[in-house]
Amino acid sequence: MQDYRLKLDIDSFLSRHWQRQHLFLPGGFQEFAVPADGDELAGLAMEEGLDCRIVFAQGQHWHQERGPFTQDSYQRRGGWTLLVQGVDQHWDEAAALLSAVRFLPDWRLDDIMMSYATDGGSAGPHYDNYDVFIIQGEGQRRWQVGGLCDASSALMDNTDLRLLADFEPTSEYLMNTGDVLYIPPGIAHYGISVGESTSFSIGFRAPRKSDLLARWADNLLGTMEDDALFSDPNREPASRSGEITAADLNRARAQLLQVFDDKDPRWFGEAITDSAPVLQNTGDAEATIEEQGNWIARAPGSRLAWHISDDELLVFAHGNTHIAPLALQSILETLCDHQDVEVSHAMHTHDAAEGLLSWLFDEGAIIFYD
Repeated sequence: MQDYRLKLDIDSFLSRHWQRQHLFLPGGFQEFAVPADGDELAGLAMEEGLDCRIVFAQGQHWHQERGPFTQDSYQRRGGWTLLVQGVDQHWDEAAALLSAVRFLPDWRLDDIMMSYATDGGSAGPHYDNYDVFIIQGEGQRRWQVGGLCDASSALMDNTDLRLLADFEPTSEYLMNTGDVLYIPPGIAHYGISVGESTSFSIGFRAPRKSDLLARWADNLLGTMEDDALFSDPNREPASRSGEITAADLNRARAQLLQVFDDKDPRWFGEAITDSAPVLQNTGDAEATIEEQGNWIARAPGSRLAWHISDDELLVFAHGNTHIAPLALQSILETLCDHQDVEVSHAMHTHDAAEGLLSWLFDEGAIIFYD
């Protein structure tokens, strides 16, 4: 598998651009080998169970159709764009692109979307709520970049797509094969194909703060005793019946803040790995780890993360937690780096390896092969 590197000063990028401002990198992917072409993408989009769509405009109206598609779906006039999510789960050549962004934590990665567009094809002017690196594949695509948007930004009212009603570009780039454009969350952008073209978008996910709060609260509630009650020793006499005083509120807040001081990190690890569906494993449930296969690989689309807590590892997969010894850290680092692990090596690392691998297998986070 090809090991890609971005032509990028990582420290400067993280301090000046990441989640702040866009960055155009002409020739950002050196010696870029386009992972797939438009015909391959069209074939993939004919399969069941994929998140794929075709976007096109008719006059001033924008439309989208959901897959799976047939050959007839591609027999259309005018400019149109085919977009398919998660191509890294189907093509190793596409997954290799992720090696270029290993300076960001694996748990921040979402997936790679590939698009094919005919001349003039576009997905419309829009903004995303996530970071994205757009890599130009075959052909050319003209990108315009605008300002910062949010939920109050006006959207077109004649389409079910979330397209901007008032898009004003501030920068413009004609992207060729291997060029890269980084777009932070909320930044308006608009790409139009010049001739036929393909592109690959590496997206980064961020959990909603409301989801993090809910997971944190659930974790705290699970640690509290049912008879842990609000208490008010040394209270002052009530002067007005039924009144909730400022002192009452301060007591309640102080007692809740004591609960919030709990440093258990499991709520975060479970939240950030919880969005992907658990994949169905295909091994023999009755077989031992050694009988499953000689090698271990990350399952396509799996969510896996780990955290050092005191003298043990907390391992997270698909919203669940497993406790493992620190001796197994190297195994997790390798898997999170999307590198394969030899079963015999893992089993000789620590006696607890079998329990960890069995748990990861049951969670659908790893697969075995010979």
